Amino acid sequence: MTNPHGLIGKFAFAAAIAAACAAADAEIINFANGDKVTGAIVSSTPESVVVNTVFGQVTIPRTAIAQISPDAPAGAKAADAAPAQPAPAADETAPEPKPKEPEWLVEYRNFVKQNFPEDWQFRIRGGAALKETTSTNFSVSLALDAKKEWDLNKFEFTAFYNYTSETIDDVTNRTLDKYGAETKFRRDVNKASNWYYENLLSYRRDTVKGIRDQVDEALTFGYRFDFKRYNLYIDIAPGPAVRYINADDYDTKWVVMAVVSESLHWDISKFMAFEQKLYAGFNLQKPSEYSVNFGLALLMHATEVMDIALRYTYSYDAVNADTAQKSEQTLLLSFEFPFNWK
Repeated sequence: MTNPHGLIGKFAFAAAIAAACAAADAEIINFANGDKVTGAIVSSTPESVVVNTVFGQVTIPRTAIAQISPDAPAGAKAADAAPAQPAPAADETAPEPKPKEPEWLVEYRNFVKQNFPEDWQFRIRGGAALKETTSTNFSVSLALDAKKEWDLNKFEFTAFYNYTSETIDDVTNRTLDKYGAETKFRRDVNKASNWYYENLLSYRRDTVKGIRDQVDEALTFGYRFDFKRYNLYIDIAPGPAVRYINADDYDTKWVVMAVVSESLHWDISKFMAFEQKLYAGFNLQKPSEYSVNFGLALLMHATEVMDIALRYTYSYDAVNADTAQKSEQTLLLSFEFPFNWK
């Protein structure tokens, strides 16, 4: 009687020999549906491939095959047991990662947050100016701006100091200075209205014009023209005013005036803005005495911590002695540092 265990052993030995022979020149057949089979290619035609596998001979249509590649040796299989995964395709809709901010910029923001009131805005301005009047003046200008907005109210404050060296006929003959402060308090009639009330109060000392002390106060009623489509607004506000002036060779101390205040602001882009301001008035008792202050500014937001501005101002003031200097022009390249400024 034949021993069944002997037959099973012979069959297993024959299968192992067949598998080893098949694997000797084995190929990996990768199917289009993601499956694969390993075996030795017996024959190949443009229509099909005949493969000898451990389960027998198989004929595979060419249309079902995605790729044929050599089978890796056993050692390489062990080393690369996990097949490499293709890199995921880049998501074009995903936002680009923001570059890491410089450490100094983070420290600057923390400094502002810790040392300045959150509901106040501040700005420091400074630069050099060349002024041409009846003489040539070179000056250094410094200014501090502050403002706060709440409910229907807005308060603005500016303090300034100008150091001036005057030259006549190419000879520096005197050093002059100018300083002062200005405040503006505005209250809107209501949230839905463009009408507003405004109080303007200023103090200045100007040795160029011989003004020892000058105080101006005006109460105006104005309207804002808001062109939101163009990021542009214009404020116009007329009203009565009073001036106290203590100047060389000018006997009048109190002057009642009619004034108009006008300003324009245009955000040209995220990085650039344009400003224009006008304040004009005349002496009601002597209309030939009038004053005009006109200013233009082009501001460029260079960085988060600094703006660069080109500022032009023109002033004409006849509410003073006949011998006093009347007009003045200034072109200033200003470097400005905002703190919570908007």
